Amino acid sequence: MPELPDVEIARGRLQDWLVGAKVTAALCTDARLTRPQPPRALARTLVGRTVVAVSRKGKWLRLLLDDGSRVFSHLGMTGGWSRGSIDAPSARSERARIDVVRRGRTLSLRYVDARRFGRLIVARRDIDDWTALGPDPLADGIDVPRLSGTFAKNRRAVKAVLMDQRVLAGIGNILATEALWMARLDPRSPGVALSPSDARAIARGLRRAIARELADRGDSFFVYGRAGEPCPRCGTHLSSVVLGGRTSVYCTGCQVHRV
Repeated sequence: MPELPDVEIARGRLQDWLVGAKVTAALCTDARLTRPQPPRALARTLVGRTVVAVSRKGKWLRLLLDDGSRVFSHLGMTGGWSRGSIDAPSARSERARIDVVRRGRTLSLRYVDARRFGRLIVARRDIDDWTALGPDPLADGIDVPRLSGTFAKNRRAVKAVLMDQRVLAGIGNILATEALWMARLDPRSPGVALSPSDARAIARGLRRAIARELADRGDSFFVYGRAGEPCPRCGTHLSSVVLGGRTSVYCTGCQVHRV
């Protein structure tokens, strides 16, 4: 599933492609993507409008139009935007397209989503899914005292707390797993057992994990997806546990279980 770094990369590309562009056509072929709105709402909102900004919060993207309308895009598990020519044939699993003209050039943005868990919502103001998100670690930074205070009031496993989008927007299974390994903390540790220094270590781990993925080194994770392999730090074979419905890989040798 795309996490904060993946969506930030998508934001940068959409910004390059769309800011200042006038929409000439828009089409959605999958009602599941726009629910509860009808697919035609996309064209009704976009056609004739100019995109003035592309922003991101957590795993959500937002296109701001010149009349104040917004288009919100969530990539779900397998979604992604790509650029092509107007006359390019539909891609496999293509669900929507936005055709634009920018600086005299035409291009077509295609949204492809094999598993169809993405969303594409048009609105006159920010939607609840956007406003309910917690601080974005990249855009807003990580307020360590606030994070420590959140842990102190929470008996859930620290891994589950980190993946709560109301706590930190955009943190998913990969970033949480990697950050906790870097912080040397067992993902099963309850939040209330963590100290302020633990919160600082987690914040450092999150910043480092995000930076690694933004630098396109995300295919060389330290522990994510490597259960059974030796820990790259101490050599202990990595274990795994399901927390919050997601598999978390960790090291019993060097990640301390706070209780």
